[in-house]
Amino acid sequence: MKKYFLYILILATSISCAKKEINIPVLAVKGVQEVHNHSIVWIFFSKENNKPIAQINRKNTISSTHWIYNIDKKLPLHTFIEDLKILKEKHANSIHSIEGMHDYFSYSDSTSSKLSFFEFDDVKFETDSLLSKHYIKKNSELYKNFNNINVTFNLNNIWINDGKFEKENFKILLQEFIEFSSEGKQTMLHLNFNNNLQYKNYLYYKTLINSICNETISTNTIEFVFNQEKVPDCGCE
Repeated sequence: MKKYFLYILILATSISCAKKEINIPVLAVKGVQEVHNHSIVWIFFSKENNKPIAQINRKNTISSTHWIYNIDKKLPLHTFIEDLKILKEKHANSIHSIEGMHDYFSYSDSTSSKLSFFEFDDVKFETDSLLSKHYIKKNSELYKNFNNINVTFNLNNIWINDGKFEKENFKILLQEFIEFSSEGKQTMLHLNFNNNLQYKNYLYYKTLINSICNETISTNTIEFVFNQEKVPDCGCE
């Protein structure tokens, strides 16, 4: 832990810990670039029986600091999402936790060649292979006053409600869909992520969605990270 946070980027995308290297995502997104009083969680990419696994090092984390998560960009979500839930819970609810301490994802900002951070304090991960459209149906009273739009990110396509779209020009298509469907209501986007997505793609989509949010467009704080083998209508082909 350091009181003033400063990284030297190796080849602009890699950072090191005890001779291990993490390749973090590279995004053309300006984020927070200074975090004082922080601890670091390292989540490394490894393989076991030729399958990717996450190796986590949080030995030096202190609950009374901000936590920065350095996660290898190649890791599929399913390799670390449950651990991420546990770590967020520990950070928020430890007897030593302090109000105002945040959780951040790290990435390299290609526009400034600086390490940057994306806050995700409010996110709650739903990993029981439930899609947002089913959740909304079960909790209809909570969302009845919103223009609810379900967005599902798969490996090869993206769904907006019941329509499948290619990844190209997705942001423009989503903005047009919101404008067409809102009818004066506040729009709430409900995000679903295939748990086979690599972390780099997850964070890219997160920052893309964040870039269109404003006073009339928000996101559900619950994110649905699903196993496609358990969700027959995920459009995962």
